[in-house]
Amino acid sequence: MFIKVEPAEFFMYRVIMIFDLDSPDSEDRLVRDYLAEWELEPKYQRTGDYEGRQSELMQFGGCYLGRHLGHISQIQRRCVEEELLAAEIERLLAEAPDPVALPAARRAAMMQELAQSFHQDSAFQTAESGELAVTLDGSAVRQAARELLGAPPQ
Repeated sequence: MFIKVEPAEFFMYRVIMIFDLDSPDSEDRLVRDYLAEWELEPKYQRTGDYEGRQSELMQFGGCYLGRHLGHISQIQRRCVEEELLAAEIERLLAEAPDPVALPAARRAAMMQELAQSFHQDSAFQTAESGELAVTLDGSAVRQAARELLGAPPQ
């Protein structure tokens, strides 16, 4: 989901949420659930092409969403953090000289458990580009994976 904020009349602003229907983001369902839970209805809603992608657009008044924007932002950030963690953990598990292979049957559950154990504010920084980045200790990640596997420490 992409959020676009633009000025509106009389010192107001509008918030447009854009959901890519062909390639949903991990936070889409959570944001939709949040909107439903709080009974937040868009002022305008349509489905169509947005920048070459089949999308659903929901337009809200900025004042109407008010404090909910902060919660929606937290949902997005949490999902981005989880995606970054998963990618970094994957990279670190494969890192030489001591890679750790997770069994296919348990891989998803083990990855989720590793991501939860390493999901700490201290693991995230803002890169020079302004994007969120994650930094983990590779040996600690591999050791945690080995412990999940029941392997002896190295």
